[in-house]
Amino acid sequence: MKVVIFLIFIGLVFYVLYTQGILVVNCKKAIMFVGSIRGNTSCRADFKSCSGYMKRVIKFKRSGAYFFMLDSELEKGELEITILDSSKQTVLILNHIQQSGTIEVDERQRYYLVFSFKSASGKYELKWQ
Repeated sequence: MKVVIFLIFIGLVFYVLYTQGILVVNCKKAIMFVGSIRGNTSCRADFKSCSGYMKRVIKFKRSGAYFFMLDSELEKGELEITILDSSKQTVLILNHIQQSGTIEVDERQRYYLVFSFKSASGKYELKWQ
């Protein structure tokens, strides 16, 4: 019984950390991946032969228009960053073709950043303001 209660408690802690944007969900494989995705206005990484995805919740301090800018230098493969609203509908897709965009956000809602890698090597920096 104590083990079940402990597991439920751990699950709740992980859920709270994820919904607050602190915990990042990773499902990727890479020879090397070094980066920071926990910033409030930017994130960056260097990676080699990376495939899979990362997902995190992002909350905004105020409602309004936010401008996103992707600076990526890929040696090979593909990188795509998708921003989803609280209904998990796509609001913006950034990649090597479309490197910037603006979205309207509601501070009461949570948004999701999803990074998708397909055999990608290189680096990126994503900034928003």
